[in-house]
Amino acid sequence: MLFAVHPSECDWAEEAASTRADGELLTELEHARLTAHLGACADCRMFAAAAGAIARELRGAPLEQPDVPVFLPRRHRTPALRVQAAAAALVATAVGASFAVGHVLGSSNRARTATGSSAADIAGLRADSVEQHLLAMLSHGGNSGIRFGTTTAL
Repeated sequence: MLFAVHPSECDWAEEAASTRADGELLTELEHARLTAHLGACADCRMFAAAAGAIARELRGAPLEQPDVPVFLPRRHRTPALRVQAAAAALVATAVGASFAVGHVLGSSNRARTATGSSAADIAGLRADSVEQHLLAMLSHGGNSGIRFGTTTAL
């Protein structure tokens, strides 16, 4: 007794029969499934036989030579070195931009020098140095004083 076959099963069987006719291998399970389906479905059995006959005929036919020469366009490949150079330039630009933004946003005191000291800190250090120098001169008994331009200090 024959049972009705689901249409999606026939779609799968036609695809599997075509795959087999093209010379591709089916798994053991796919082969068993196709064999069982072809045993139950006359339409798919006819399709599989026709697909096999067409494939054999095509493989046995001589190759056709074109009458007009065929030219294929060359593939334009981007050399790997150009891609790497572009990537390096992009990284360098990103790093430079992040340093610039960080410098602008991170510096709250514009009077900072390269060592991180402000102008007020440097002036205070100079004043302390002058005071120490004056004290050293006074403790040694020197009355000559220190000249700052046209002004003399004791």
